[in-house]
Amino acid sequence: MRDALILILISLCGVGAHSQESATSDAKTRLASAIDRTLAEGHSMALPPHVSHLLGISPDEQEVPVKQAVIMGEPIRGFEVSTAVPDNIVIFVESRAKNESTYYLMSRRGTLRKVLAVIKGTGYSRVPTKDDKLAFETEKQWWLDHLVPKHP
Repeated sequence: MRDALILILISLCGVGAHSQESATSDAKTRLASAIDRTLAEGHSMALPPHVSHLLGISPDEQEVPVKQAVIMGEPIRGFEVSTAVPDNIVIFVESRAKNESTYYLMSRRGTLRKVLAVIKGTGYSRVPTKDDKLAFETEKQWWLDHLVPKHP
């Protein structure tokens, strides 16, 4: 009886680990699809020189060409993929009412690399905090749901 219980517990742990791996794999696949879709269908835009510089994408303050998906409103949300270096993906949230923007620089694998807050025209670049990481994951999920919705 004890051996049977141990086998059941082991198999349940394996199922839980497998479903977590499956969810992680699904998110990576959806992110890759969102990036590819943005590159194929996005608007040709440019990341402003000061933003690209503060994010560390352009050390000499040059515009960075991107393909962009954007949702206008309050806030304005954007998902941008560098056409020069597709490993540089920027998600931004801009509140015109508050005169604030937040830019999240991530890799193609979905790893948050840097955060830039622009408050009343002044940029503050920083290593991501715990709160930044939570807000970033929320925004990344928002874009996955909009660019690559799950089908039941």
